[in-house]
Formats: sequence, C-alpha cells, structure tokens
Amino acid sequence: MHELYDIISIFMTGALVLTCGLILLFTVKPEIPLLSNYRKARYALACAYLFFFLVNVIEYMFSNKSEENIPLLQTITLTIAASQALLFTFVMLSLLEVRFPGWRYILREIIPVILLFIIVFVVYIFCSHEFFAFAFYGFTGLYILLLVRYTRLFLRSYRQFRYRMNNYYSDEQAEHLRWVSFSFFAALTIGIMALFSVIFMSMFGALIFTFVCDIFYTFFAIRFINYAHQFHIIAQAMNTDEIEDTDILTEIKVELTETKKVHLSSMAQNTIDSNLNHWIDGKHFRQNGITIGDVSRHIGTNSKYLSLHINKHMNKTFREWINDLRIEEAKRLLIEYQDMSVKEIANTIGFSSNNYFGKLFLKNTGKTPIVWRKEHLTINNE
Repeated sequence: MHELYDIISIFMTGALVLTCGLILLFTVKPEIPLLSNYRKARYALACAYLFFFLVNVIEYMFSNKSEENIPLLQTITLTIAASQALLFTFVMLSLLEVRFPGWRYILREIIPVILLFIIVFVVYIFCSHEFFAFAFYGFTGLYILLLVRYTRLFLRSYRQFRYRMNNYYSDEQAEHLRWVSFSFFAALTIGIMALFSVIFMSMFGALIFTFVCDIFYTFFAIRFINYAHQFHIIAQAMNTDEIEDTDILTEIKVELTETKKVHLSSMAQNTIDSNLNHWIDGKHFRQNGITIGDVSRHIGTNSKYLSLHINKHMNKTFREWINDLRIEEAKRLLIEYQDMSVKEIANTIGFSSNNYFGKLFLKNTGKTPIVWRKEHLTINNE
C-alpha cells in the first residue's frame, strides 16, 4: 500500500500537476485588456500546480512512514492545503471580478497563511513531537478558520457576479460560469479531506484523496484555460460596471443643490417610466437575447441608471423583470392562439430554450404551460 501510494503520488500526481502547471505557464494567453487579471491568475495558478509538484517530491523523499516522520508529513500536508486554499480562492475570484482586489488587500490575506507556515515549521523543528502533536490541533483550528474566511469571500463575490449578470442579460448566461462555483466547492471539499487525512493518516484515505486531487486538478486546469473563450459572455456585463463611475456618477454629480438633485431624480424616473411603457407596448421584450444595453439604448438612458431604476422601483433584477413580462405575454398567447404549440410560443416571446421557458412558467404560475392552458380554456368555456 505504501509503495502504491508513493508511485501514484510522485509519478502520477506529480507528472499530472507538473504538466498542467507548465501548460498554464507557457501556453498563449489572450491579450484582451479586460483579461489582465485572468493572465495574472494564470501565473498564480501555475505556481499553485508547480508548488504542489515540489511538495510531492519532498514528501516522496521522506516516504518512509516511520513514527518520527509522521509529524513532518502532517506539516507538509497542512502547508499544501492552506496554500492551495489561498491560491485557488483568489484565482476563482479573478474569474468573477474584472477589478480584482489590489496587492495590498491580497497581501493582507496572504500574511496569516505565511505566519501559519512559519509557526508550524518552527514548532516542528524546535519542539518535541509530543508538543507538536498537541499544538497541531490548534493549527488545524486556524486552518478551518481560513477555509471559512475564503468561503465567505467567494460566496460574496459569486452572488455579486450573478447579480451583475442577471441585471444585464435576460437569458441564462450566468449559468455558463456555474463551473466556477462547482470548482470552488470541489476545492473546499478537497481542503476538508486534506484535514481529515492529516488527522487520521490512513493510507487508504490518502490514496482516495490523491485520486480526487488528480481528477480535480485536471478538470480545473482545462476549464480555466477555456475560460478565455467564454469571457465574451460576461464581457459586456463587466463593461457596464466599468462605465458606472464615469458616465452616470459624473452626470449626477453636477453642481446642483440637494433639492434640485431630488427634482432631477424624480423627473428622470418619470421619463424612464414613460419610455419603458412605450417600449413594453411595442412588445420589444419579445426580442431574443435582449440585454439591458439594448433596452437602455432604445429608451435613451444609461444602462446602469436603468438597472438601478428597475432594481429600486420594481424590486427585481433586469432578468426577472424581462422574464415576468414574457410570461404574462405567454399567458395571453396560450389563450388567444390555441393552435400555437408551447415551443412556438416560447420562441415568439424571446426564449431560445423551451425547457427554460417551461421552468420559468412553472415557477411563476405553479403549473406547466400545457396544464395552465387547459385549465384556463375550461374556465373560459364555462
């Protein structure tokens, strides 16, 4: 079992992460300006893979699983887990945020991890194994706090990302990056598994942990490289956020008194409401793949200003607002045009996916389109 683990750890896992790390480091990176953080994250992720390879080599050098080496293996495993948790969290955040946190912010997050590394190795080198075994539970507690910290950071960023996407697109574009959320929680699961493998030091558990790591590291490297090809999906929504500070706030921050600001705001809201009503009367919401940029250009306002208006006065995201309009239109068509199939109605009102339309209709009415049509036709005939 020990020999099998050594072979898998150094030759299979080591070769895998080394290959992925080199590919991430040296393959061509897109030169799109908005992907500058992605390029930086590619280097950080490559470092994570290469560091994992290096630690695997070091672990192989101490592969004699004698009692005196167990504390060292625990130290190495904890070091890997904490560093990977840090690097993967910030790599994933870079996929969700164009304006990635500055170096000062990142340094503030890195310092606790570095201190943990230093303390762990100092205690291992200068203290007895008995004291190290006692202190190690304190280190694992700090490690758990780091995992909680990174989870909160990711969830906050992911919620903001989905909110931005749902305030720009009417369709399911945000679902294209659901793999980022899956990857984070897969990495979190691996971090928890690492903690258990450190505490219990089971060779069978170590083998399972190694196989899971191999699958995840391969999957994430492939998806991360392909992210550049998916970026066009979120680029427009990200660009809208970039406009926020220049166009809108500059217009609002004119030299007016507070009362004039309120009056201007009220007039702007009335204008937007009037223009939106004309837009709705023209059934423009039935356009396939419509974005808030399309609507704002049609009614002559700013995308961010329109987004804030919909969020505040309708208490909905842009996606929810558009799709509610479409569902109401679908109800009318289901009754008035009985010969139209559900698929034809879905296409007519702007849904590219019949399944997505059915899901939204069920959520809105509690019934499928077919059942809803039959019930309301029966009521009308009576």
